[in-house]
Amino acid sequence: MQLVQLANFVLDNLVQSRIGFIVLFHCWQSDESLKFAEQFMKPIHPILVYHQFVQMRGVHNWSHLELNYMGHTQPTLAIYVDRKCDQAQDLLEEASREQIYNQHYHWLLVGNQSELEFNDLFALFNISIDADVSYVKEQIQDNNDSVAYAVYDVYNNGKIIGGQLNVTGSHEMSCDPFECRRTRYLSSLQKRSKYGNREQLTDVVLRVATVVTQRPLTLSDDELIRFLSQENDTHIDSLARFGFHLTLILRDLLHCKMKFIFSDSWSKSDVVGGSVGAVVDQTADLTATPSLATEGRLKYLSAIIETGFFRSVCIFRTPHNAGLRGDVFLQPFSPLVWYLFGGVLSLIGVLLWITFYMECKRMQKRWRLDYLPSLLSTFLISFGAACIQSSSLIPRSAGGRLIYFALFLISFIMYNYYTSVVVSSLLSSPVKSKIKTMQQLAESSLTVGLEPLPFTKSYLNYSRLPEIHLFIKRKIESQTQNPELWLPAEQGVLRVRDNPGYVYVFETSSGYAYVERYFTAQEICDLNEVLFRPEQLFYTHLHRNSTYKELFRLRFLRILETGVYRKQRSYWVHMKLHCVAQNFVITVGMEYVAPLLLMLICADILVVVILLVELAWKRFFTRPLTFHP
Repeated sequence: MQLVQLANFVLDNLVQSRIGFIVLFHCWQSDESLKFAEQFMKPIHPILVYHQFVQMRGVHNWSHLELNYMGHTQPTLAIYVDRKCDQAQDLLEEASREQIYNQHYHWLLVGNQSELEFNDLFALFNISIDADVSYVKEQIQDNNDSVAYAVYDVYNNGKIIGGQLNVTGSHEMSCDPFECRRTRYLSSLQKRSKYGNREQLTDVVLRVATVVTQRPLTLSDDELIRFLSQENDTHIDSLARFGFHLTLILRDLLHCKMKFIFSDSWSKSDVVGGSVGAVVDQTADLTATPSLATEGRLKYLSAIIETGFFRSVCIFRTPHNAGLRGDVFLQPFSPLVWYLFGGVLSLIGVLLWITFYMECKRMQKRWRLDYLPSLLSTFLISFGAACIQSSSLIPRSAGGRLIYFALFLISFIMYNYYTSVVVSSLLSSPVKSKIKTMQQLAESSLTVGLEPLPFTKSYLNYSRLPEIHLFIKRKIESQTQNPELWLPAEQGVLRVRDNPGYVYVFETSSGYAYVERYFTAQEICDLNEVLFRPEQLFYTHLHRNSTYKELFRLRFLRILETGVYRKQRSYWVHMKLHCVAQNFVITVGMEYVAPLLLMLICADILVVVILLVELAWKRFFTRPLTFHP
């Protein structure tokens, strides 16, 4: 046996595969094993390879093969098996039963069997699509110092779902005691990556778990597939149909067939039942409907790519009795600015009275006013100017007119800034509710309705958030006998539109379509929205030990990179409502006008009261003087 050449070939193969650990199953004599090991100690490549020899002679039971012989913490462990040993067949069969022909082991099966004999032997083995198995056929050259090694790539697209063994020639190596060199290629495998050569699954039928919530499962598979394949009414079961269409694109890329396994929920508990449970117990290879990647699920599943977005909200219109908004007329300025402005106006009122007084006492008679205005009149002139009102009383002196000019200039600047802020506030969206969180919603007196979705009920049952517990206690338990607590999305949205103050909880991917259908653009802008649960991403899941994990990940990334995913998502999933305020005329509501009317009524009442007081004063306390002779 040409062990030196074989050792050189194994070392070269490990270097090319970037692997530094190998277990060698052999049936050599002690001196032959030593000769092989010495070649590892002085290799033709300057690397250190950790190796372990396992003598197969005398081993009759290979049970727990992986546990007893292949325990390691490396990403990939190389396994050399001498096919000429009698015990090799039992070892390979046990490896098939334990399903360790996968990407975590780099198998080198060295022997002299023909390709046909090897194919007949391995056709029944459970070799996965991600398997790294190489069958090596050795042939001694004429000069007896060189050995030719023909390397064949071996994999199966999935034995249990109809896959057939694939054995493809890769390349041929020629090794002598000093070096190894690649003499020729046996195919075009080297031109593409590992999964680039294995992307066509034409011989398998993938099992795909699919959720359908809006159709009874008593329908035939063809009817359910027809429903999921439709492209109209995107708001009906939108998340399930979105995932289904992505899966159809994956099917076209892989050129495979698919068998759909339908269920009416994602799971009964976290990992039991539904589509998630089907993948966990490996009765399905893939979930077509995206699902949440919870901590419990990730113990059994792997999330390969984000394929959805989950968002549940509570929407409602502000009740008519939400309160008056008189503060909008005071908001343009802070209290300090209002106080300062009032002080300036009062000061100017005093200066105007002094001006009129000096004019009456010091100026020539023809320049004087006919009478001296009172201090109240000058204050009225000052505050009237702030409201852009003119005055019939104008000072005659230059100083007095400068005071007038300063008064009207300050009033003009303040008035323009004030009106711009007030108008922008009044022309913005009408008053919004102060309810912004689930805690505030639970403590409010608003009536609540919910969309009957499995994950909404599950969230209410399993959430640990205190605000959700309060919400259940005050809004759900008090309506247990109410048949209208759980309403379909269409009815719930219509009730929100017709009953301000009614709160409806729904999933945005389906509910927003009804909002856009039944609400006007102005009504959409007027809606209040409270996040029902934290926003979470949805993922496409495979089993944690699935051999298709890397292949599916690469195919989904291709869908993502080409923009197909974005197109499908924008068509099926509605994530937000668009409020375009320029498309309609804003009307100022009574919540803003009512305070002004109330102020006017109060002022009128006050004026009448003052008038009555003045009349009473004049009648009872002011009597004409009577002179007696």
